[in-house]
Amino acid sequence: MTDPQHRSPPPLQGFLRARFARDHYLGLPLTTGALAVLSTLLLFALIAYEVSTHGALTRLDQQLADWFNRHAFSPLTEAVLGYTHLHGTIGVLAMGALLLWHMLRGQQWHWAANLLLVLPGGMLFNFALKHVFARLRPSFEDPILVLHSYSFPSGHTIGATLLYAVLAAYLLNQPALTAGIAARLHTGARGAAVAIVGGALLLVALTAFSRVYLGAHFLSDVLGAMLLGTAWFAFWTTVVFTARRHYSALPRSN
Repeated sequence: MTDPQHRSPPPLQGFLRARFARDHYLGLPLTTGALAVLSTLLLFALIAYEVSTHGALTRLDQQLADWFNRHAFSPLTEAVLGYTHLHGTIGVLAMGALLLWHMLRGQQWHWAANLLLVLPGGMLFNFALKHVFARLRPSFEDPILVLHSYSFPSGHTIGATLLYAVLAAYLLNQPALTAGIAARLHTGARGAAVAIVGGALLLVALTAFSRVYLGAHFLSDVLGAMLLGTAWFAFWTTVVFTARRHYSALPRSN
């Protein structure tokens, strides 16, 4: 007779326990990554549905766009223009190239592969989606910017989301860099982590704000881009590092 204390757990319970195991490559990191991808994609789908059906969110889009166009003023407009141009395609790819060079110099091949999959890959995917939705940009009698490409999702915003998501994740996984940030801030490792994540979120939010303020995008354009960028980052980061943990756990042959 089987000892009740050594009886195997029910299949569902065993499956769930394995999904939250910290020491297995198919455990907690994969589970949290998959949940992040699914949740952000669902929210993106809701925004995309509102855009496609001209729902209530698009009415808020127009009201907010008109408000910013009426209340734009100098020198804020010039400062916002400078910031938004820094986060255009060339600017984001140039910053990404510097980060890639740092990763390659440190022989951190998995991080370099992750950056290449996330940043240029996500920006190309976003460009393709623009032509799927074919949404026109905001229009005004007295525009600050005049752009003739499609609007949804925002290319500047997804570029910033992808870049700063990878940068934040990279810094959080570099103990020496995190310790240096903590020393400069006179705080502990937790405080440094909060500063890194908060800084990344602020930079993305400023990019999104710049696009709405300048009348280049609607609110839903930048929200959709942030969600899509987060989903793309979470997907490829989960794939790359799940594979890395798997191959690291394989027995080495002599």
